[in-house]
Amino acid sequence: MAYCDVTDVEQLMQTKFTLSGHPTPTDVEEFVDFTAANLDGVIQASGYATPVTVATAIALLKKYNSFGAAVAVWHAGYVSDTAPARVEYWQEQYNGFISRVRRGEQELPGLTPTSDLQPAFEIVAFPERV
Repeated sequence: MAYCDVTDVEQLMQTKFTLSGHPTPTDVEEFVDFTAANLDGVIQASGYATPVTVATAIALLKKYNSFGAAVAVWHAGYVSDTAPARVEYWQEQYNGFISRVRRGEQELPGLTPTSDLQPAFEIVAFPERV
């Protein structure tokens, strides 16, 4: 389940996607769905049930779903080696959110994790040899 739609991405990017354009609204919808699936994967790995159905959490996820999809749309639709500052901002915001959720520093408002999943592995330092 996506947390935003094509209109949200259009508003964020201040553009209108058309059937004759690149990317098309269908392409944008695929980026929205892919980004939502990525968000769900990270959220689920953090112990939350997905898809999220609590309005306050959906409002937060809508923002980050829009950011992630807009970055993907920009990279798909524009040929340039450097992204504009606003695209970099969206990428930083999206990546930061994902990182905070993974580290347990970002909670979803109105939700409590349903499990306290332990990671499959963790990196630990070897004790110093004496």
